[in-house]
Amino acid sequence: MPGNSDRRNPESVDDLVVIGEIVKPHGIKGEVKVYSYSEQPENFKHYKTVVLQEPAGGGTEIYNVVKSRVQGKLAILQLEDVASREAAEAILGSTVWLQKSDLPELDSGEYYWHQLIGLQVFTDSGSELGKVASLFSTRAHDMLVVTGRGREYLIPVKEEIIKEIDTRKGRLFIAPPAGLLEANEEDQFTGG
Repeated sequence: MPGNSDRRNPESVDDLVVIGEIVKPHGIKGEVKVYSYSEQPENFKHYKTVVLQEPAGGGTEIYNVVKSRVQGKLAILQLEDVASREAAEAILGSTVWLQKSDLPELDSGEYYWHQLIGLQVFTDSGSELGKVASLFSTRAHDMLVVTGRGREYLIPVKEEIIKEIDTRKGRLFIAPPAGLLEANEEDQFTGG
């Protein structure tokens, strides 16, 4: 990767959260186009530094963000020490990470996805379903992927279903509508 030889590596991967991927160079002065995983490329305007990880889990380096702007659904970044198209091409495909401490503050009742991973999920009737393994977005809303009891449950992240999130105690409580859990269980056996 281009950059200074004294560029420091992040302290710990646990302190990072993935926020996007460099998808192509932009112009001849080293700018890169970044696909934002949050679907809010304007958030990049607030970041002073980012951590790039080479494709296929390669090394990581910290870069200062010189400038940022939005073009459609992408962020265009100018990174310090990336000053030519060749340098931009050298970091193509890199995953873009951010120190968790650099994430913008959220309003009360809002959470970042990484804060939900690993929470124990309980129904309003007290049944334990398992842990939040991952999340993904659909056109309608985000979905929790909960694994436990030998099953995988897909739970829509909707106000009427998610009743309480307690990150300090590591718990999330849901009020599943009739048939939601049964539909998830049926999918396990039918492959549908």
